[in-house]
Amino acid sequence: MFNKILVAIDGSRNAFRALEYAVDLAKKYDASITLIHVVERPVYPYVYAEGVAVHGDIYATLREEGEKLLAEKKEELVKKGLKAETRLVTGNPAEEVLKTSTNHDLIVIGSRGLGTVKTFLLGSVSTKVSQHAKKPVLIIRPA
Repeated sequence: MFNKILVAIDGSRNAFRALEYAVDLAKKYDASITLIHVVERPVYPYVYAEGVAVHGDIYATLREEGEKLLAEKKEELVKKGLKAETRLVTGNPAEEVLKTSTNHDLIVIGSRGLGTVKTFLLGSVSTKVSQHAKKPVLIIRPA
């Protein structure tokens, strides 16, 4: 039923729960998993303990963290005998998940991630994905 499963991961506990569900499905259907991590380009400086970081520094840090997360999770999947690939993209998370999903049979996503206050204003990524996806979407709620 499923050959390619797309899993959105952002480093949150719920995203990792979503990945567990995807792993179970991938094993049952001998499917491959594509992990996607979306880096949003900051539109304002982030404040750190050392002071204010400029946009470029933050963007580079966010990309590095995303690459590390994807590599770590891909290694875990390969150790479990699963076929896995990764996608690190920049943009709006919901839009990028939807774009990437065109070559997949299922989207698996957590209902709550590392979103900020803007989630309350603009809606969650999982809600947008579920409303606009042309593929089935499995939304994993927090435990």
